[in-house]
Amino acid sequence: MEEPLNYGHQHPLLLLNEDLLIVADCSRCREKVSTPCFSCAQDCGFYLHKVCAEAPLELNHPFHSDHPLLLMQNPPYPSGGYYCNFCDKYGNEFVYHCSCDFDFHIKCALFTFNIAENNLKELEHVALQHSLISTENGDHVAMCFGCWEPLTNYTHFSPDCGFNLHEKCTKLPLKLNFMYHRQHPLVLQFNSDRLSCKICKVTQQIGFVYGCTYCKLVFHIECLPPPLDLAVEDKRHQHTFTPLSRRVPYICDACGLEGIYVACICSTCSIMVHKKCTSLPRIIKSKWHDHRLFHKYFLPDEFTSSDCMICHDEVDPKHGSYCCSHCNITFHVRCVTQDKRSYSIVSLETEDEMPSESSISVIERNDAGEATKIKHFKHMHNLMLSPFVGGYENSCKGYHPHPLTIVKKKYYYPDCDECGKPCKDVALECSKSECKYIVHWDCVAPDSLQSWSEWPM
Repeated sequence: MEEPLNYGHQHPLLLLNEDLLIVADCSRCREKVSTPCFSCAQDCGFYLHKVCAEAPLELNHPFHSDHPLLLMQNPPYPSGGYYCNFCDKYGNEFVYHCSCDFDFHIKCALFTFNIAENNLKELEHVALQHSLISTENGDHVAMCFGCWEPLTNYTHFSPDCGFNLHEKCTKLPLKLNFMYHRQHPLVLQFNSDRLSCKICKVTQQIGFVYGCTYCKLVFHIECLPPPLDLAVEDKRHQHTFTPLSRRVPYICDACGLEGIYVACICSTCSIMVHKKCTSLPRIIKSKWHDHRLFHKYFLPDEFTSSDCMICHDEVDPKHGSYCCSHCNITFHVRCVTQDKRSYSIVSLETEDEMPSESSISVIERNDAGEATKIKHFKHMHNLMLSPFVGGYENSCKGYHPHPLTIVKKKYYYPDCDECGKPCKDVALECSKSECKYIVHWDCVAPDSLQSWSEWPM
């Protein structure tokens, strides 16, 4: 459908092709104009970008196939404003509107339309960037407008028009097949129905998702698994995660929420996490607290308060959370990171505040330099080095009340009470037969002692 070039203005418009310096805003998108552009023939200060002037009155958008988007001069709401469902920024003038209360800035609707049509002329002359890009006020880390993850996770485009986009998000397939939803292909689209992701259970209203319109389900781009032959590497954890496809629900060790379909495991640390949680920042600065918050896989004993400071529900001490050791307070991972604009990632890590890169931290050493007391990141109490090898007993007074004895399982493999996996090799078993408590040696022993598991028994 064609539109007259003076749509929304009472005078004819003239196309300016000369290289002129114009200090004015586009009357549709409210961004600075430059030639070529359209100007009011009566010189009344009305300007339009060429692309804004030629924007169709009706746009059939591939990412929102339910209804056409209609270009309106004013938002159809009593407040006179709207929030764009792509970039989440406020607007109060021209809007592409859908009857299902879906609204877009002109530039957002046209930009995403070009992505869907694989027409990326806007990015042809924009250099890829690899360094940290901050938002205008410098308070938050800039986000990709496609997947709405931090720009710095991947190489990205950051053109002057303000559209920050990962390079990989410009190449997303419009359709893909997912092994756990074989009835229909998943289609790249806007989350028009505000559905929560089937994997991480979080609702993302902005950016892109993969969804099935027939089955009313969506998946976040970052939650879908990589090819099964690829490992998931992340600098925020000292080991490599391996993707695992599974239909059985599990509890993510990083955030404490249920997951299904896709998990990432670290066999070294015996943890299982959502794919999205492999890149959880270790340190953040949140609007909810004055101090920096550190991600922990469990809450140490000194945290007497285990209620989330945002939702006030209990924080499970056995699973991941963010905490402030200065103030003895905790936050659910989901609560403190759900609004990505409410926190920034701290990249400068000071020695006194940064948790050790090792899975253990040494608390005490003997005269020979051996670690005699340590804290392991998967156990909430301190671990002591026993001087006895043959009759080794490991008694964690705050965790298990009875002595533990080294055993080696050869036939019957019970599940470890710490990580839940079968105890096929060296384990620590409660000396009281009625207790049935058993854990892997590697789940509780310090690194300096784990070689004992290779000794003959």
